[in-house]
Amino acid sequence: MERSWVLIVSIGLAVIALLTILPKSRVDLASPEDTAFLWDGLYLGKQTFADVPYVSTPYEVVNEMIRLADVKASDVVYDLGCGDGRLVIEAAKKAGCRGVGVDIDAELIAASKSSARAADVEDRVRFVKQDFFEADIGEATVMLIYLFTNVNIRLRPKFLGEMKPGSRLVSHAFDMGDWRPDLSTRVGSRHVHLWLIPANVTGTWTWSAPGKPGTAFALKLEQRYQAIRGTLTQGDHQSVLADARLTGDRITFRVEQDVSGRKTAREFAGTISGNSITGTITSTEGPRVQNSRWKAVRDPATLRPITN
Repeated sequence: MERSWVLIVSIGLAVIALLTILPKSRVDLASPEDTAFLWDGLYLGKQTFADVPYVSTPYEVVNEMIRLADVKASDVVYDLGCGDGRLVIEAAKKAGCRGVGVDIDAELIAASKSSARAADVEDRVRFVKQDFFEADIGEATVMLIYLFTNVNIRLRPKFLGEMKPGSRLVSHAFDMGDWRPDLSTRVGSRHVHLWLIPANVTGTWTWSAPGKPGTAFALKLEQRYQAIRGTLTQGDHQSVLADARLTGDRITFRVEQDVSGRKTAREFAGTISGNSITGTITSTEGPRVQNSRWKAVRDPATLRPITN
């Protein structure tokens, strides 16, 4: 029992000693590692014990995030919980894009603006002091974040609901729960994850073959995040979709039919825009290949959430 009390007292003294040596103020926010301490592989600043701590991303990871997102000059890059602003500043420097950083800490916002001036990109980036759960992110074509998984999950409906299909979301280290990434890479021991914002293709889509009145098709789709499955019905014949894939606002699938003893394969590719899909069909029957177009319209009453 006496040894237990000695151990408890020793731990208490160690905690007190640690608290006395932690930084009392930010000396150089442009280089947050100077005013931070290392914990579990993360550089954590003064706000470590807040719901969303100030965490800096190493520049080699920043570069990989920008590469994985394939940032172009035409993009608008957002960072929620931007800290010192390095993600949007580096994206603007490397790609010439526009950028927006959002953080609730006024000191960090001031430091980000100062860093943007020093990097000569202040005309292309802006920093907003705001609760990022309330930020309007509708213009973002790229989202770069470094937030804990529980925060990512709380933001997930916002990403899916406000960002346009095909936009890219990249997270350093932490995932999105049961929404699996489209691609993951590593920088040393650190993970970087990429998601493409998927269009919502749930419901029933119908169209008729051009020049063939009465040839009606009905496409029924179910979806969970970017994973889709469904059936295609033509007249009284129903086929299960094969190789169905959704990549942002692009959909592809294949059906095989046996009509009067002849095997026919159709490969569909299309672009989703709201309640319409426009694309091409490649039909193969033996050595014969035929290309045609299709335009499907969804019954809005059949639209369903993609996260259930």
